[in-house]
Formats: sequence, structure tokens, C-alpha cells
Amino acid sequence: MAKPPKFDISGAKKELNARRAFDQNRRDNANNILRPEQIQGKDWRSAKVLTTTLGLANGQMRRITKQDLIAFNKNIARLESRIEKGVTANEVISLSMPEDKKRSKEQIHFAVPVTMRYGDIKFLTNAGPDSKVTRHSVHIVLADYDHGLAKGTPLQAAKEISKGNLLFDCDCDHHTFVFRYITTIMRANAGRPEHGFPKLRNPQLEGIACKHVLRVMVELNTSIFIWKKIAVMIEADRANNASKELKRRQKTVSMPQREASEMAAKQKLSPRKIEAINKASKASNIANAVRTAARMAPPPSRPKRASMKQANDAATILAATGMTMEEIVAMIAAQRR
Repeated sequence: MAKPPKFDISGAKKELNARRAFDQNRRDNANNILRPEQIQGKDWRSAKVLTTTLGLANGQMRRITKQDLIAFNKNIARLESRIEKGVTANEVISLSMPEDKKRSKEQIHFAVPVTMRYGDIKFLTNAGPDSKVTRHSVHIVLADYDHGLAKGTPLQAAKEISKGNLLFDCDCDHHTFVFRYITTIMRANAGRPEHGFPKLRNPQLEGIACKHVLRVMVELNTSIFIWKKIAVMIEADRANNASKELKRRQKTVSMPQREASEMAAKQKLSPRKIEAINKASKASNIANAVRTAARMAPPPSRPKRASMKQANDAATILAATGMTMEEIVAMIAAQRR
């Protein structure tokens, strides 16, 4: 069995601050930004000297035309039509591109929450094999945290909050140049907002998350270990009657090096699929199919109440097996012969 990767969390905050400062300085000095007013056709003289990859293959570029601006506006409108009440971890996974999911599954082995404070979580992930760095920081803001503090036990609240609306950011270049504009438009941005249209890297406005963010979303969506850590934060904030306004009452929950290394090793040895969760609806459909088949069966020899209870029990058991509705109906039909 392969040896778990060495995972060092020391210096993560300083490293993140340095990367953010570099990114801000790079953005402040950029001279090729396609601004919102230019997309609307204003200041066309300066916009037409910029380039885009829209409609071209293999990274080729050409000068922007007025027809491109019309296409950009349509892509923005399409993106905004997806916005309802924010974005959840499950929706981030669903909206992401297949190639980003593939890279996340194959290259990003762990996502560890090193610090938490009132719904604000800093995750560390490993970097990809071709990266110049060894790790990346993913910043998550649980947007439903205030509301979730009043819901159930700390663990129940943690699970609900983790599956609720959130904001996110990553310090990698792929997020910066490909997805930061999209998250800004979709009100899902937890970092520096971006108003410059990604005319070169993502003019079609496709996808929403890099491979590092996707690894974090899977953990938020499915990991009992992550929910337990969030539950600790919830329990502390409840005990202190903390709120957004009373920052001094908010407690920072930090993960020690040993625990972070153990969690990273477990995640590395138990990789998760990068896919949205729809098992609940599938289980419900299977259960309904079993109950429908039970109602179609000949009159039972036992009281009706008992048979329905058996059907409910069978629905629960069969739902856990992952059987399709057709397989269950065929099984019941065979038993009736």
C-alpha cells in the first residue's frame, strides 16, 4: 500500500496572505481587462484592441468584434438565469465541467479544514502533479450559518449548514482566471471580486469550480468527519451566544498538525467520487415502487396494517441495495407466481 503523503499545515495563513497580495497586485496592474461598460458597447475604441479565444481552438486568439460583445452578453444572461438563492456544494459539483471533475478525482487526494471561525472555513488541499506549489488554500463561507445555529443538535446543524448555500474561493490560477468572474456573477464569491470578463480563458462562461474546490465540495457534501469538526464550531458559538456582530465571542477552531495529517491520510486512502448526490431521490423512487407493487399484490392473509409495515421495511432495505425500480418490480412479480 502506498505511503500516505506528507501533509504540513504550518505557515498556511502567511502563505495565503502572500498569494492574495500577489494576486491583487497583478490585478491592479493588468491592462487587458474587458470591463463591464465595454461589454455593453461603451468605449468600443479601447475594447476592439483586446483579444479573445471565442470560437477558436487550441488557444488561438483574435481581436474582439461587436458580435463577440453580443455573444458575451448572452453568456452572462444565461449564467445569471441559473441564480436563485445562492449555490450549494451539490450544485457546484453539478455545474462543474467533466474535465475538472476528472482532474479532481485523479489528482486531489485530500481537503482538510485547518481553521474555522463562525462559518468561515479555510481548507488545505494538495496541489496537482504539474503544479509549482505543494498545496492550495480553499476558502469557504457557509452562508446559512446564522440560520443553522438554531437547528437541532450541533451535528444535525452542521450537516444541514454544509449542504446549504455557500461562498468559495481558491488561490490557484485556474480559479482566478477561469472561474472567479463566474462566482462573482453568481454571488458565490468568497474572495476578491472580479468584474473583468474572462475573454481568453473562459468566454463561454462554462463550469464554476477548479479541482481543488471540487474536492472540498465533496467533503462538505458527504463527510461525517467534516460535519463533526463543524459541529465543534457550532457548539462553541452557541455556548458563547456568538454572532456576526459580536466577533469577540466567536471562537476559532484550529486543527492540530497530527489530526490534519491523519485526516489527509484517511482521505488519500479512501478516495471519493466527484459527483453530485441524488441518492435520496433514487431511494425514494425505489421505496415508492415497492409500495406500489405491494398494493397490486393479491389480498394478504395477514392484517393490512402488518403488510404495509413489511412493505415499508422492505423499501428501506432495498433502497440501500442500489437496485433499480425495474429489478425490484421483477423480484416482486416473481414472488407472486
